[in-house]
Amino acid sequence: MIEKASKEQVRRQNRFVVLSTLRRHTTLARVDLGRLTGLSLAAVTSITADLKDRGLIAEVEVQPNASANTRGRPRTYLRLRDDVAHVITVKLSVDRVSLALVDYTGTQHAEAKFMVESSDMGGDAFIALLAREIKALMKSEPLRARSVMEITVATQGIVGKRNGSIIWSPTIAERQVELTAKLSKTLGITCTLYNDTNMIAEALHRQDTEKYSGNFVVVYIDRGVGMGIFIKNALYRGETGAAAEYGHSPFTPDGAACRCGKKGCLEAYIADYALYREAQKLPKETAPSAMFYGPEYIQNLREKAREGNAQAQKVFTDAGFALGVSLARTISLLDPSRIVLTGKAMQAYDLFKHGMNMGLESGLLAPILDSVNLEVLPWDEDFILQGLLIKALKHLDEALVH
Repeated sequence: MIEKASKEQVRRQNRFVVLSTLRRHTTLARVDLGRLTGLSLAAVTSITADLKDRGLIAEVEVQPNASANTRGRPRTYLRLRDDVAHVITVKLSVDRVSLALVDYTGTQHAEAKFMVESSDMGGDAFIALLAREIKALMKSEPLRARSVMEITVATQGIVGKRNGSIIWSPTIAERQVELTAKLSKTLGITCTLYNDTNMIAEALHRQDTEKYSGNFVVVYIDRGVGMGIFIKNALYRGETGAAAEYGHSPFTPDGAACRCGKKGCLEAYIADYALYREAQKLPKETAPSAMFYGPEYIQNLREKAREGNAQAQKVFTDAGFALGVSLARTISLLDPSRIVLTGKAMQAYDLFKHGMNMGLESGLLAPILDSVNLEVLPWDEDFILQGLLIKALKHLDEALVH
């Protein structure tokens, strides 16, 4: 029985590999599919026949290129069927929501973006708003809306893996919001929830599986601070889903006030509001909610530092030191091969770098530090959306391939 189960697990996993490969390359001949997946031609033939019977893939005949003076029978290629099912991705950020309707091949057909003062809303009101906007998006594509099988949501903050709840997030005022259960009940569609930085890690892994492989870490710094962890080529979320809540890990006891309500979190030393508080020489107890500034303030602060203003330079050096110390702790615990720094804050990496290196060197032996690739990646908001889509389509594959 164990051997039989193991063989079926292998076959099922190979089906997922074939589906994922077709999604990446759109249209492939069987021989090319075998080369890209490492499966034998016999295995590819068997798997694709099964997937075709399930209605997930289709054959496409392509005539020989006449301009190349070639002759012969049309070549047969394989592709995913775009009408199998659809997903909706939902990206939640502070006061902004982005929605997209995507088919089984990964092609987007409709989108919606809107601003909302969600940080002042209760959980039920926010879920009702999301449901209305999702229904409006589906109404814009009524034929495709009939086959929506999955809604995948990404948000900042701490999320529950088992019950799909928002434990805490700056995107919404209330805590312990049962997002997926209530949204699924309202819409009648399966809903899953992820942390947004985890989706960045997923996107990078898919983008370059050789470079972003094994054990690596992504640190996202902007208005908040997040982390995504890959261990043995798989996203690590911990037992509850709250693993790598980097920004709210303790940096120093009884330290500066954080958005989450605690004191001494790392975020309270390196996020935008931390830079503002330090530049304005406000008391460390000053709550982030009491600070009023726009993105232009941080931009002006960067310009001052680059022009030689000592106080502005110290703000970034101190923040960099806090980041370096925390990165040293991460390296000591996880021993990753690569750490990727991204987010809008990396526009000031040249200002953070000196303090960050001091923090790293204070917490690590040189041989350990030298073994880690530290990469600064220009920020692209599509990272989160790409990761969301990868997860949503993977859920579809799992639901459709039993």
